[in-house]
Amino acid sequence: MVNHSAAFQPLQAVAVVLRIGSGSFRDGFSVTLQILENGQLTQEHHDLADLPAAPEMLPIYQDWQSLSVENSRKLQAVPTQVTHVADLEEWRQKTTRLEDYCLSWFKHPAFRSLRDRIQANLKVGNDQAIPILLSCRTRDESQDGVLRRLPWHLWDFFSRQPNAEFALLTQFHHQAGSFTFPIRILAIFGSDQGDLQLTKDEKALDELAALGAQLVKRSQPSPKELTHLLFDEGVGIILFFAGHSASQGASGRIQLSETVTVPLRELHQSLTKAVSKGLKLAIFNSCDGLGIADFLTELHVPVIIVMRQPVPDQIAGQFLVNLLKEFALGKVQGKPLCLAVREARDRLEALQSEFPGASWLPTICQNPNQPQLVWQVPIPSESPLAPPLASPLASPLASASSLPRLRPFWRRIPLPLMLGSVVLVGAIAIAILGNSCQFSLFPPSICVSSDPEEEPPTKFISDGRQSVADSKVNLSDPYLLLKQRGIAALSGGKYADAVTSFDLLRGQAKQDKSSSSSDISKMSLTALQDPEVLIYRNNAFVNARYAQNPALPIYTIAVAAPLNLDTGLQIILGVAQAQDVAVRAGINLQVVIANDNNIPSQAQQIAASLSNDPRILAVVGHYTSPNTCEALKIYSPNHLVIISPTSTVVDLPADPDCGGDPNKVFFRTVSTSQVEARSLVRYLITNLNKPQPKIVAFYNRKELFSRDLFRQFVKEIKGANGKIIAEFDLSDPAFDVSQLPPQVRDADALAILPDGQTGNNVAFQKAIDLIKLNDGNKPILGGNTLYLQEVLDQTKDSIVKRLFLAVDWHPKQCGAQKFAQQINDYWGGDLNRRTALAYEAVQAVLPTLAPPISREDIQKKLSNSIATPSAILEGSKISFDAQGDRQEITTRAIVGVNDQLRFELVKDVPCPSPK
Repeated sequence: MVNHSAAFQPLQAVAVVLRIGSGSFRDGFSVTLQILENGQLTQEHHDLADLPAAPEMLPIYQDWQSLSVENSRKLQAVPTQVTHVADLEEWRQKTTRLEDYCLSWFKHPAFRSLRDRIQANLKVGNDQAIPILLSCRTRDESQDGVLRRLPWHLWDFFSRQPNAEFALLTQFHHQAGSFTFPIRILAIFGSDQGDLQLTKDEKALDELAALGAQLVKRSQPSPKELTHLLFDEGVGIILFFAGHSASQGASGRIQLSETVTVPLRELHQSLTKAVSKGLKLAIFNSCDGLGIADFLTELHVPVIIVMRQPVPDQIAGQFLVNLLKEFALGKVQGKPLCLAVREARDRLEALQSEFPGASWLPTICQNPNQPQLVWQVPIPSESPLAPPLASPLASPLASASSLPRLRPFWRRIPLPLMLGSVVLVGAIAIAILGNSCQFSLFPPSICVSSDPEEEPPTKFISDGRQSVADSKVNLSDPYLLLKQRGIAALSGGKYADAVTSFDLLRGQAKQDKSSSSSDISKMSLTALQDPEVLIYRNNAFVNARYAQNPALPIYTIAVAAPLNLDTGLQIILGVAQAQDVAVRAGINLQVVIANDNNIPSQAQQIAASLSNDPRILAVVGHYTSPNTCEALKIYSPNHLVIISPTSTVVDLPADPDCGGDPNKVFFRTVSTSQVEARSLVRYLITNLNKPQPKIVAFYNRKELFSRDLFRQFVKEIKGANGKIIAEFDLSDPAFDVSQLPPQVRDADALAILPDGQTGNNVAFQKAIDLIKLNDGNKPILGGNTLYLQEVLDQTKDSIVKRLFLAVDWHPKQCGAQKFAQQINDYWGGDLNRRTALAYEAVQAVLPTLAPPISREDIQKKLSNSIATPSAILEGSKISFDAQGDRQEITTRAIVGVNDQLRFELVKDVPCPSPK
């Protein structure tokens, strides 16, 4: 194995080459693995196990290939061709037989080892397309042909690597560069003999004109006219052909009219001229195109899309519609062609009941040196939106008076939507706004504090040009040095350098985490779980990507939480994870971090700052209900949606202290304290066998959340014919925690419902002291604010199996395992509901990001109760009622404490219904 170093560069061309060498289906094949980055060979592996024998592959494949499909785009049969026309059932049976045999072959340990080797050595993320290029040189052309035509996408590597697509290697040659605007297309429509519906292809191409493409169409041209188009006019950037075709050895022929076919070798000189004039992509939406692809490869056409077998006319037409929808016409412009082909091919699975094996046919053939082709729609030069996150000397942000010009432009932007999963986005412009607001995100008016002795909010808000003040995270070297380097590079507009520094930091932390030294392991875990690092890394990356492809805009959200507490960091980790998933999927998500320090007055100041930046479309946060309440007074008049993952007060917006939320911008992914109280009481009665329970309750009478949870708890206890025999105010300075109140002796359980340390931790610490004093004697029903490892670390053995909390998500909950593993992979350990529900908060806004878009549009779309699939619980969804409350969560899971002092699931909720 040869390893070469290669520095990370955003949007580099990445390719994996599988070279199948000597061998046979009877004996197996040798295989070599190569990984290229930016056209350079970085790794080569010769020590791989041989691919296994598959002695029945040839006869099974040949039996399947012998079928002929009616109404296909294949040239009329020649005498040596088999023309047996299959009925549908025979077609299905033979397709299933071949598919089953291929699946069995791919399950061999050699393929599993090859899969693991690729995944272990691939140094890119899901934001980049990865063509898996197959090269077959077995010295037997018939075997090579079968290998190239097999349904390789059935290999489980592709289900595990959603950004990868099977492709065929053409040959190494110079890079041709990506698309430039305007994109010129020459579309040739051949004979429609056999009732081919070529008008479907034509209509799909016509839609490209709306994106500014220069489209030249010719139907059934003569060979002379076609030569003239290719040679004299220049094909431009894309050559498209629809009609009948067939391969002939390492070339092929196309049917121009009912009586005229043309061997491609007769077009050699004109096609060569077209390549010299900029031909970058050839699409032959016709039958049996591998020989055609081989011929075009000789002419150095960089990327070619063909059908590997005879293709039914309906499939060919639908594939083109799907391809253009994914690549050029859809909302996710900027998607690499490789991934667009995968999406378009996958969509053909819906037709396989009528056309078995439909999704096997299209394939992309490309030069491994070739950068990914991306369809670009230029941003008008008169646009008032400056490139986001330009250098620190960028122009100041638009004033309020400029907003009427900004919003119409936003409505014209093609917004990316993340399929399956994911996320919001936005653009940040940094400006010098006077000495007191240098490098600030916000206009001068909000950089000035009303109190001259109060610190301005800008030090608590960052997009990556500075660390957020008062964060609990303290990195040690070398992690701190790498973080500082990354921030400095980002501040200077050196985005690639910033990405490299942040990636090195996380890579080093992952490596050090397995150190035998507990000190090193602990320091590395702290670095790995610093959410600023991953967010700033992706902020730098999307700006680098935007610089290369301005057609893919940047959108902004903010996350507001207390970075001085573990609870706040857990929220930001969820947003960071959601951002990373979005960026890896090609969405330019940018996140602003705001630290409210868990102080209501600071939360309100942060809310004012975020509200005054017109580019921020939504906010995830805050942590506690009191902070959310104060911030809501600012967000609602400014129509800025806030989605809370943790604020649970029942009907919070209607609370007089919260301003009433006149514009109904408040939503939450967490369930209310009513659901929490009901779940705890039911567990006490049913599982702990305490009917008609007598409870001693402890709560903070002065704090909104704690007071509300106690109120809901009283209702549930009374409804169960139980009784609160005593209640105590944790905020009362006279309340003594040196000993338990005497009423505890007569209680069936304690309800300890502390606040979220809003403003200070005095009352919260009293709750921990009470848990210690109980020493495990009475069951304790705790508020969710106790769901912290530090609580267990302080109380230790005194609470084992006697503290119970009600939570909306737990890693071992039914349907949570996949997301729990994702959390562990990102952060090096388990995290709790705050991280998961913050991730969901980002997910919830995704369906609203479709033109027209404004803060008001987002609020209206969130209010219409359309359910979004949840990533944190498979089978679950996210939707809101008229009050902005989460509709799906009607009961909570219960967690207790195990012998290892970890929260464990003791009562699950019913599994989400299958989709």
